Amino acid sequence: MDAPRQDTAPSVRVEQVFAQLLAYLVESSPVAATQVGDHSRDAELDDWAPGEADRRLRRVDQLRQELDGIDVDECDDETGGDVLLLGDALDGIRFELGLQRAHERDPLFYLGLATQSVHELVRRDDLPAAPRAAAAGARVAQVPRLLDQARRNLIEVPQPHRELTLLRLPGATSLFGDVLPRFAPDAAEGATAAVDACKSFGAWLEEREEPAPDWRLGGELWADALRLALGVRMPADELWKRAESQLSAGHDELVELARSVLGGDATGLGGHELIRAGVAVASADHSPRTSLVPDARAVLSDVKQFVRQSGQFELPEPDALRVEEVPPFMQGAAVAYIVPAPLLETAAAHTYYLSPIPESWDDVQAQSFLREYNAYALRSVGIHEAYPGHYVQLAAAQRHPRLLRRVLWNSAFAEGWACYVERQLVDGGFGEVMTANGDRMRLISAKMSLRSIANALLDQGLHVRGWSDDDAMTLMVDQAYQEHAEAQAKLIRAKTTAGQLSTYFVGGEEMNDLRRDVERKHGAAFDAATFHADVLAQGTPPFPVLRRALLGKAA
Repeated sequence: MDAPRQDTAPSVRVEQVFAQLLAYLVESSPVAATQVGDHSRDAELDDWAPGEADRRLRRVDQLRQELDGIDVDECDDETGGDVLLLGDALDGIRFELGLQRAHERDPLFYLGLATQSVHELVRRDDLPAAPRAAAAGARVAQVPRLLDQARRNLIEVPQPHRELTLLRLPGATSLFGDVLPRFAPDAAEGATAAVDACKSFGAWLEEREEPAPDWRLGGELWADALRLALGVRMPADELWKRAESQLSAGHDELVELARSVLGGDATGLGGHELIRAGVAVASADHSPRTSLVPDARAVLSDVKQFVRQSGQFELPEPDALRVEEVPPFMQGAAVAYIVPAPLLETAAAHTYYLSPIPESWDDVQAQSFLREYNAYALRSVGIHEAYPGHYVQLAAAQRHPRLLRRVLWNSAFAEGWACYVERQLVDGGFGEVMTANGDRMRLISAKMSLRSIANALLDQGLHVRGWSDDDAMTLMVDQAYQEHAEAQAKLIRAKTTAGQLSTYFVGGEEMNDLRRDVERKHGAAFDAATFHADVLAQGTPPFPVLRRALLGKAA
């Protein structure tokens, strides 16, 4: 690998390091290459032979050293932002390989690689079928090798990671044994071997007898996850202090909104009892068990219409958003999420995934889930994931003229934007205009905001402050008014991830701070539509880059 000449302009050197990083991603992970839109290795599956993590880490360390050789003081504003964004990307990879070391602790790491490698090809019906079928068949034949490497590499497996892997294994066997053979009949033999390998892997996980290691990251490693893997710069103590303050303020807001929902029925009620009664009334407006996902798809037309009428956000044209059920092998953690179009294929579709009610759930579990994702919550989630949330922001980022800004992204900004626009639309009258019960929409939207605050407290409470399961459930159910089914799933997610649950709250706070400072700068000349366009024109950068772009170097 040739180092850039030291007398080369900083902007050129940054692009050279980025080009090498992109080449590294394609070379080291065929699955990642497919996901970004490079199809040169679609027939291959990632290789995790012993020593592979250390080899990758050495390569990334070299790239970090080259980036460190660039003097930021010599860079213009955009190049300086590129250095920060590229540094965050490299630091995130280094954290995953050198500190988190999921390849030694997390069986989900390998199962996710195996299933995503095949599903990413099966689902791309916008590409020619024959090459996809051939590549998927070649990949599924390599699944036994990958799961054998997993057994060799996994030194210790925390119990939550083991349980979630076992929960998802039936979905994986269905993908390999049922879905793939229908799509690629010639892959049947490899698919059978992959199913057998999955069953063997599950038996191996169940039979492991060594004591399960602690799943908690601890303060130092959790802070590393927040800063290095997610690019969050808010100190942990400030995050905690803000979240506790906002939880209290959110409770006061819910009291007033619940009183509005209940009207005369609020007489004699107060505090938590009043909020629960108001939330119960609003949550009773929910979908039947079998139509949750179709209903989530249907409400997007109202959301999109209101966004267009507001005039504050530019919507992508043509619209390239699909709404689909979460595949079974991905269920058990996040309920809703978006998969962006491959970054090198800007014309491809983005996909908004939503979990259906599992057939194995009894009516009590199903009703709890449906109350949590009631008619108003579906609209709030649609705003967050689609219009003008993640989909609109990611589509805008893909229009950035420079590849570096299209490919590299910051999680806190992405989630912060989506949380920010949720409240913007509801505060702007979405509930009154697009639903028959604006007061219920405002109540559930405030409850969703409270959930993002609780996410941050849950994340740090479990991994740093030694919270028990009871502590976590008390926060989510008794203080954030979440349904039991939602809280149980969130508990699993919090234990098997670290830092990500904090990005909603941190990002939302940063977005609110940014808007306040831009309004202060422009005074009466401030225009919300211009502010939103300026934010979306930057790609998906860390907030320091965004602040410098909108407020100047003094920010």
